[in-house]
Amino acid sequence: MKRRSDSFFGLHFDFHASPPAPAPIGSTLREEDIREICRLIRPDFIQIDCKGHPGWASYPTRCGNAMPEFSGDPLALWRRVTREEDVALYLHYSGVFDQKYVAEHPDQAARRADGTPSDKATWTAGTYADDLLIPQLTELAVDYGVDGVWVDGECWSTEADFRPETLAAFERETGVSLNGRLPARRGDPYFDEYRDFCRELFRRYLRRYVDELHRRCPTFQIASNWAFSDHMPEAVSADVDFLSGDFSPWDSVAFARYAGRAIAAQHRTWDLMAWNFRTDLGPQGGFIPKDPVQILQEAAMVVSLGGGFQNYITQYRDGAPRMDQIRRMLPVAEFLRPRREWCFRGRAHRQTAILLSTHDRHLESDSLFSRTGCERTAFLTSLFCDCGHSTEVVSEHHLTGRCADWPVLVVPELNFGLAPETVTELLDYAAGGGSLMLTGENTCRLFAEAGAPFTVGPLRTDPRAFTVNGRDFGSLLNAREILSDGETVVRVSDDPRSPGAALAAVIPFGRGLVAAFGTDVGSAYGEHAQCLHRRAVRAVLDRLYDPLVRLDGAAGLVELTALEKDGRLLIQLVNANGCHAGRAVATEDYIPPVTAVRLSLRADRRPRALVLHPEGTPLDFSWADGRASFTVPAVPIHSVVEVVE
Repeated sequence: MKRRSDSFFGLHFDFHASPPAPAPIGSTLREEDIREICRLIRPDFIQIDCKGHPGWASYPTRCGNAMPEFSGDPLALWRRVTREEDVALYLHYSGVFDQKYVAEHPDQAARRADGTPSDKATWTAGTYADDLLIPQLTELAVDYGVDGVWVDGECWSTEADFRPETLAAFERETGVSLNGRLPARRGDPYFDEYRDFCRELFRRYLRRYVDELHRRCPTFQIASNWAFSDHMPEAVSADVDFLSGDFSPWDSVAFARYAGRAIAAQHRTWDLMAWNFRTDLGPQGGFIPKDPVQILQEAAMVVSLGGGFQNYITQYRDGAPRMDQIRRMLPVAEFLRPRREWCFRGRAHRQTAILLSTHDRHLESDSLFSRTGCERTAFLTSLFCDCGHSTEVVSEHHLTGRCADWPVLVVPELNFGLAPETVTELLDYAAGGGSLMLTGENTCRLFAEAGAPFTVGPLRTDPRAFTVNGRDFGSLLNAREILSDGETVVRVSDDPRSPGAALAAVIPFGRGLVAAFGTDVGSAYGEHAQCLHRRAVRAVLDRLYDPLVRLDGAAGLVELTALEKDGRLLIQLVNANGCHAGRAVATEDYIPPVTAVRLSLRADRRPRALVLHPEGTPLDFSWADGRASFTVPAVPIHSVVEVVE
């Protein structure tokens, strides 16, 4: 059976078991259904329910948290059949988030500032890991022989703990005296420092159980859901076997683009999970399955970045799989299988990189690890993708000492700012020959005050016209004029008939360039996309660098990623059309193809061939001035151009 590092496509099933169940768990589970999944879909792995957020185990465990009734041992059946069919078996297990455990052990729940125990989150420095988590995962690894576990409800469920023992440990380890005051609210003394300490308690908890499971069961593979991702944008500090997460069922394309890039930057084995349904349909709620074509598009967003893909389908409440929905995954499996060779485990060729700041996220997040404020970075990522620029999402630990690896670095709108040393390093990068792009009034003001070669005008919140060429106009709010000696690329004015002032300018700085965009163009694009947003960003980027692969034109939106794998350059093209961004359309069965995709490739010498995959079709191209120009006739969902040197 494949290990996770060799697994490209999987299926995830869970149902977060809790009583009362409509029937004993396993009562309608059939061996022939499991075997059909393995033979029809042929996934590299299957993940099934084991223990969800309610805290009840959906198999007959000896650890004391089993559901009341079972028909046989459903987990043993899953394991036997998947082993016979050579499909790896992983389990969905809710970690920090365990409602049953904290209800029965309130002394081991995270304690909130008002003294009450959390109704869902365990105390990460308590005995939960030793009492339940490690023994139960050991049982699963040893007695059932499962291949690994996908631990859900982890970093994003962790809560700050205010019990006396934790407060005392903070004072002891930091040398800070709280003088009896709880650092519970923003503005309280040592509020941020205490949250950082509680984050470190989660990291210790994670290392504790991962290391102990590896000691007991060396081949057992573990992921902590969303650890070291955009939820937790920091260097990997635990010996997890793979990184993973499940992105939002709404606007999934945007979040696959953003979360996939953030997790890919860690250069670890990784995959992302798409939900095969959308939720909260009106005041009554409810689930509605997506059409397979939507899953294809979401899968393409992930695999084009080099990652693995898994699709989430709920189980019935007695643990049986939803065969009607699983059979609909056959087109997804058939779509993905031939693409493995042309993307899996590839890494981005460094071009543009958008900063996802650990510093800003930690200061802004409502909880210890969350996506609070991520929209600014996520929407800017979508804007860059829709502009046809190969883009990564990186954090401070990727950049420190390595800024020059990228020709363009981009800082989106910030709320709390950056550490002074990061601002200095980014300005030094530009002065030394790099191209630094700044977007948003807070970010522009921060860098202007630190010595960037421009100043910002007063904030204007009334609607204003902006233009790139003096002919096409858009509208925006919350703009600051950029005052500099540089080239004005985008203009803003109260009256389109006037010349206007600089909204975006490109300014020489030392041996490099600084581009300042005096509005949060990423958020504006995410909230009310205008085609002029794309033209404006393209115009600025045209002045900052000569891309390795240039999108010269397409009849539709196409996302481009320059991927390197096994010494080959593989140009990933993903169709980004469709109604994936809004809630007015829940499902769609047709995504218009992108046609006449004109591209050019910068190269030191003429390529021997350009080949379109997975079809294996050679592409005609012309060669002039160090660039190979060619056209891909159509991108229905995902295509790859291999550069044969």
